Amino acid sequence: MDMQFLVLVLFGFALTPQAALAADRATFERPIMMDSNGPGSELYVLDESGVLHEFLVKEDGLAEYGHIAVPSSFAAADISFLQSKTPASVLIAGTQSGRGLVMRLSIGGRVLQTWPSQNVCSGVDSGSSGNVAYVATSDSNEIYRIDTRQAQAKLVARIPDASKLGPVAFDELRQELYVADVASGQVYQYSIATKTSKVFLTHLSAPTALVFDADTGRLFIADPGQRAVFIADTRAAKPAAVLFASDPLKAPYGMTLVSEGRVAVADYNADSIFVFSGKGVLLFRYPAAR
Repeated sequence: MDMQFLVLVLFGFALTPQAALAADRATFERPIMMDSNGPGSELYVLDESGVLHEFLVKEDGLAEYGHIAVPSSFAAADISFLQSKTPASVLIAGTQSGRGLVMRLSIGGRVLQTWPSQNVCSGVDSGSSGNVAYVATSDSNEIYRIDTRQAQAKLVARIPDASKLGPVAFDELRQELYVADVASGQVYQYSIATKTSKVFLTHLSAPTALVFDADTGRLFIADPGQRAVFIADTRAAKPAAVLFASDPLKAPYGMTLVSEGRVAVADYNADSIFVFSGKGVLLFRYPAAR
């Protein structure tokens, strides 16, 4: 595992853009996190410089239609598109001025709401209602519930055995959360109903993105340390991580589901987005020529 990868994962993606420069960027490179409006036909990708790129997902490619700069003082860690909210917006978890923060940012670039925290916000995922999201913290290993109709986040749980919590995936139907531990290479499962947690997966490297597929019950795990994306059946009696895609991935940091059952992957080292079929077959790459 290279040192650059270890620094980025264990100490966070320190986005330090100059706002004016970032807003005018035309080059797409170093993507680190993403989400879509669905799975849907719009894809939102945040790169290392703090630019949120907006794409239309087509049958055979991506078309960028806009980009905005995240506030320069904000260091992002995870992103989640808010369903059923007007105006269209994303939640971004991270830090600002050394304190944790979850920001609701409109697709037009306006900060709509913020939820401050004493702890480092490292993961976020929201449900289809558009009002509720769950946030993980990496320094206290806690999980918080955010309701966009309320000003304060509510503590839900603490995972006492975790080392450094990161990305979150929300199974809204079963009211379960999956939270990656980027330091130990494990994924925890937390039941909101019973308020209990357990180790769901082990023997990963440093999972930096989790995506739950409500249609199939599969959990997708991006693991840049192993240069691969894995899947696990969350309904299985003995769940295990199974290889979904590897070649030509170099450092898959971000990931999301898009329209037609496809999986989009943000590859930091390849400066690219790869889109795979639901069976792990590479369909296309953006930019096409690298």
